[in-house]
Amino acid sequence: MLALKVNKKQAEKARHYLEVHAQLSTKHKIYGDNSFIYLPIGPSADDKTARAAAKKLGASLVEKGFEKLRERSAYRQILAKELGEKYAEVTKSYDLIGNIALIDAEGSAAKKIASAIMQTNRNIQTVISKGGAVKGRYRTRSYRHVAGKRNFVATYKENGAVLKFDIRKTFFSSRLAYDRLRIAKLVKDNENVLVMFAGMGPFAIEIGIMHKGANVVGIELNRSAYGYMRQNIILNRLKNVTAEVGDVKKAVAKYRGFADRIVMPLPKDAYDFLGSALTAAKRRCIIHYYGFGGKDSAYSEHEQKVRRFFESKGVKVKVIGRREVRKYSPAEIEVVIDFQISKPR
Repeated sequence: MLALKVNKKQAEKARHYLEVHAQLSTKHKIYGDNSFIYLPIGPSADDKTARAAAKKLGASLVEKGFEKLRERSAYRQILAKELGEKYAEVTKSYDLIGNIALIDAEGSAAKKIASAIMQTNRNIQTVISKGGAVKGRYRTRSYRHVAGKRNFVATYKENGAVLKFDIRKTFFSSRLAYDRLRIAKLVKDNENVLVMFAGMGPFAIEIGIMHKGANVVGIELNRSAYGYMRQNIILNRLKNVTAEVGDVKKAVAKYRGFADRIVMPLPKDAYDFLGSALTAAKRRCIIHYYGFGGKDSAYSEHEQKVRRFFESKGVKVKVIGRREVRKYSPAEIEVVIDFQISKPR
């Protein structure tokens, strides 16, 4: 097919020009070699417009074979065509939660983004826009319906689990999928695992599926999320996962000395629940602790705070793992630190 052959230094400028003028193919992957980038010309560009583009950009036209694009790449090119010069101003990424796509845009831009998503992903039945930041004790946010079926209940598959929930009534982030799998793999089959702030159950359920011999308990304050956790336990046919509703600080009294492992996925306030973790922990216990912080200070800040807390109780503490979970804002990241604690005999 016809392609624009351009020097690598001019490739981004040329790609943007073709996108804005609807001349770049939305179905084929851009190709490059050691010296040049080859931009596939789409069917909307005739020979005359293609030659004009080549002349303007100081490039040449050649015949080249191209691979077909994946859905996300095709989506971006359709979006560039729809938005024109405004393409760079909007948030182009979106989150997939089962049959629902979540975007962060308003007005006509939201409609165009939704159209591009639904053209390139046939599995998406609904597009919803985030209506604000996560807030409140239940960490929920408002949403606005943009396109497709008016539906807020997602059926989402992750790491072998099927999870059903109303996105308006419970906190959930698909961007923690890797960490949920990582922790599930660390669990031993005979462990007792306590998941605090369990939401509708993704950590607890994925651990329960992977380790049938483990005994897993999820505690959640939000009654709507708790209701979905119970449904998801049944949906995944699990007999080794228990859902508890209530404040963690009160609910752990029932699980004193229970846990070989504790998951604490509440990055804003996890520190306030270290006392509850200590109550629930066996003499030796692993704690997966989540927190927000600056890019250069998050690990040291949380490690020092957690270490000071446990050592003040006469508990030995050791860091056995750490990783960046995701970027939370331009200045902040979310991290998880794996601690091993040992209570005195």
